[in-house]
Amino acid sequence: MISRRFIAAVAAALSLFPAGVMASDTDRQESSGIVPALQDGLRGVVTDMVTGEPLIGAGILIEGTTEGTVTDVDGSYVLALPEGTHSLSVSYIGYLTVNLAVTVNPDGTGTVRASDDTSISMTDSGLMIYMAPDSEALADAVVTARKNLESLQALQNERIQSGFAIENMGAREMSIKGISNAQESVAKLSGISIASAGQLIVRGLGDRYSTTTLNGLPIASPNPDNKLIPLDIFPASTIQNITVSKVYEASSFADYSGAHVDISTKEGQSENFFNVSFSTGGYFHTLGRSFYRMDGHSLFTTPRLDPTAENISYGDYPAYSRSHKMFKTTFQTSRRGVRPDLNGSFGWGRNFNVGDQTLSVLASASIKSGQETKTDAFYRTYEASSEGMMQSNYDYDSYSEKLDIAALVDIDYTLREHDNIGLTAFFARNASDTFLDRQGQDFHEGYDLVGVNQVSHFYMLQNYQLSGHHEIDDWNIDWGASYSLTSSDEPDRRQVMFSRGDDGSLHFFDLNQQETQRYFGSLAENELVADIKATWEINDQDRLRFGLTAKDKVRKFRT
Repeated sequence: MISRRFIAAVAAALSLFPAGVMASDTDRQESSGIVPALQDGLRGVVTDMVTGEPLIGAGILIEGTTEGTVTDVDGSYVLALPEGTHSLSVSYIGYLTVNLAVTVNPDGTGTVRASDDTSISMTDSGLMIYMAPDSEALADAVVTARKNLESLQALQNERIQSGFAIENMGAREMSIKGISNAQESVAKLSGISIASAGQLIVRGLGDRYSTTTLNGLPIASPNPDNKLIPLDIFPASTIQNITVSKVYEASSFADYSGAHVDISTKEGQSENFFNVSFSTGGYFHTLGRSFYRMDGHSLFTTPRLDPTAENISYGDYPAYSRSHKMFKTTFQTSRRGVRPDLNGSFGWGRNFNVGDQTLSVLASASIKSGQETKTDAFYRTYEASSEGMMQSNYDYDSYSEKLDIAALVDIDYTLREHDNIGLTAFFARNASDTFLDRQGQDFHEGYDLVGVNQVSHFYMLQNYQLSGHHEIDDWNIDWGASYSLTSSDEPDRRQVMFSRGDDGSLHFFDLNQQETQRYFGSLAENELVADIKATWEINDQDRLRFGLTAKDKVRKFRT
């Protein structure tokens, strides 16, 4: 007995074309020629067979070709078909595929057949295609996603879900605000300010009350005067996000009462990418003006003291210094032109399939150079008393240049669906050179002084980290090991001072700390850190977390 639905389907097929006829199996053969599609082509709506809701984005493909169409927001479709027999497949995620056989005759008539007669019908909107949900496919579906900790939304969710108050900023927000390094990023967060010397101030607490970590692991400062590593040593091109906590955390070292600044470097991304950027600029007061500098080396290299002078006895030092050029530089000052600032960076990332696993590789590097001139500046000192007498008054011109280099390599490898291991190598080098031309009065001792000095400073950081994440039943295990090498070199601080007599003549000044001098200083520090944390998910609301961290540090300083 023929069902009413089958009769409706046949009627729909016949009414699809002006004079529809049923095509036999022998008629459904591949077309030997392409002719213009009849009228407006095959049109209609794709809907859910159960709910009747239109399916947006369902694909209708002419099998054996790359031609087809997709449904719009109303589930509607239009597909032009040339003369001949065509096999169509209608597919949608989570639904059973519908196969159609469509024959277009030379006179514009045609037929449509479906493997299931309940899958099609004809209405005023055209050929209706009904798709049935695939219960098996839905049962096996697994949706996975990788959290992007550079985006504003992901970091906002981190703040909401965190068990303590934190503030953070990601790479995307840094790009929008034109932030070039970690120091500028932290300064944008509430309750934090940066002093003129680059020190972090949190609620009135200075540098010694805060701490810095790189990817959650402690990192040492190359400056013996500061506890925190200079934050401007981290360029924006290597940063994924920065998180600042101003409360105590059980998972952090208990050596701060101000802020805990954690800098997360970039890691392998879900999509392959490659980018290169260059920029230039300069200060209006610097470009086109004279620039002064003492005899010296390029900022790309770190000058070194004569090795013999480093190990010679104190008694033999004066004679050796008079007969040997220990610093390989002089006090001669020269004038030169100013170069525009040059900045450049590149980034590259790619994912490789290794068997059933994924190997993600990311590399980035940046270089930034610049010059700055300050003229007609002054500084004054006063006595700390009720009278507040002026102790000194100096006018000066300053000429400084800098060179910042940074590079990052990150390699991540998935071991299982919920396990991965990563290797991160970070290198940063900040070099600065400042020439000072000053003159003024020392009222305390009664001298009129004129002189110049130049200070070169080189910060260097190398950090290597190996880390892993594992999920075993109700346990989450995170571990990491870090090895850092930091150095702060002041290889050649030079100063020559003269006292001005009543007749205007100049004489070498050698009576106190303002005298002519040279200085060499070097600080090197090696630090090894190991850390492991385990979290037991008791239920959806409760968890137990514990861990262990060990640190070994060796610091060497010599002048």
